[in-house]
Amino acid sequence: MTKSVINNAQDFLTVVDEKRVYQIVNIELLLRKHPPTAVIAFLKQLRSENSQRLRKVIKQNKTDPEVNDLVARNFRLKMAITTITKAMKDKGQEAA
Repeated sequence: MTKSVINNAQDFLTVVDEKRVYQIVNIELLLRKHPPTAVIAFLKQLRSENSQRLRKVIKQNKTDPEVNDLVARNFRLKMAITTITKAMKDKGQEAA
């Protein structure tokens, strides 16, 4: 996995606001210790857990600000998954 791909995925998993910088997941550390397929599986599991939480919050109170956070987090996770998956496919096509 190239540094560029890792940085792109990490950008999706980093939230910057006026008060702080927050990493949902440190993707570089995960990719150092685990294969990309395992990292993708982890991110998908995390996304699934967030989706379950989102459904629960929406059932309780559709106006809860946590809805916005969970939707944004799920989008960011999906984009990171897509970034890594695309890089894996591109790498596979280069070898062919």
